[in-house]
Amino acid sequence: MELLETDTLLECPWCGIRHFLEKGDAHYILPHSKDVQGELVHLPYLRLKGSLFTYDLDGIQHKVIDTTVSATGIDILPHTLGLRPQTMRLQFASKTLQTTYLKHSMTWQDAIASAATVQDLTLKPNSHSQWIGETFSTIYQPLFIQDNLVLDGVTGATLTELPADKDLFAPIRMAKLSWQTTLMPTLCPNCGWDMQSDQASVIHLCPNCNSAWHNENGSFRRVNFSTVYSARPATIYLPFWQISLDFGGITLTSLADFIRLTNLPRVIKPEWEEEPLAFFCPAFKIRPKIFLRVAGQLTAAQQPITGEESLPQTTNPVSLAAADAEEAIKLILGQCAVAKRNIMPILPKITLANRRTTLLFLPFFDNGYELCQETLKIVINKQMLKWGEKL
Repeated sequence: MELLETDTLLECPWCGIRHFLEKGDAHYILPHSKDVQGELVHLPYLRLKGSLFTYDLDGIQHKVIDTTVSATGIDILPHTLGLRPQTMRLQFASKTLQTTYLKHSMTWQDAIASAATVQDLTLKPNSHSQWIGETFSTIYQPLFIQDNLVLDGVTGATLTELPADKDLFAPIRMAKLSWQTTLMPTLCPNCGWDMQSDQASVIHLCPNCNSAWHNENGSFRRVNFSTVYSARPATIYLPFWQISLDFGGITLTSLADFIRLTNLPRVIKPEWEEEPLAFFCPAFKIRPKIFLRVAGQLTAAQQPITGEESLPQTTNPVSLAAADAEEAIKLILGQCAVAKRNIMPILPKITLANRRTTLLFLPFFDNGYELCQETLKIVINKQMLKWGEKL
């Protein structure tokens, strides 16, 4: 069985048994050439992949990042893997391969700083950044050592010549693997039924007992959810996170506070002073620009949404975890603000405490090219949903 780097589900094509992959700090290797001779070693690179948002007085900028940086600091070897992780099929790194894995000495904080240099992501003064839906993994580049030459394990090309009086790899050879991949059967903890999952899913649905679950530290935890049903035929339900929070460093407890802070063109009604506030965020990965637009539209609308605790039959996989959605709250607040220069300087000072998170399934109808939500006037291009599966 072959798995992609983003796969979270292992399904046997013979018996149909499915397991959730608990990968921890994921480790992968690039396939090496069978025609090159020499001692095989694997050099580690740290891969950062996700949507990076930056915000300052001028507003919010965004960019999709997929880059690798060398994790050993050996200057005579390539500093990045280029496009190889995006174009080659990755395999899980395991002890069954006759090779020597090399240790990495770089932290993820250092990797992020190094990636910013590689991608030319120098931040402006007084600007701030936030990753959303990011994935971190270690990818091993195969190398062959022939006498004092280091060969590219993929192409066989000579990369460098080792110093005659020094073995660069001796101090960083790994004696044994420090990671493992464990399997969790996708059986409902409540009723034992086979849960509905997708390769990109972070939430698993049980149609038998009408429940939703997510993996937390090696066990499944129940997720609150609600579905807003539609009578329109051929309806597709898209998942969103509805989040209620306590804010620190700012007065933001009601719908009236939200309208005053964002300067939305609405006349505040007296009852809105007690109306609770909720933020909405797509629970699926999509291009940063669309992600921010849809989240801002839903949150700015602040329409009362009531649903049933019943799973829809057709839904898009939940590929963005609730924790990632919470990290987007400040960005959504800035997106909703009309006068952004008034709110951007205070965003870094705001603190958040989650009160309640609900997975909300909203109905969309397919007009052939787009998915449309009639009540909230939200439109999402279907191709963008497909593109988001690669994030």
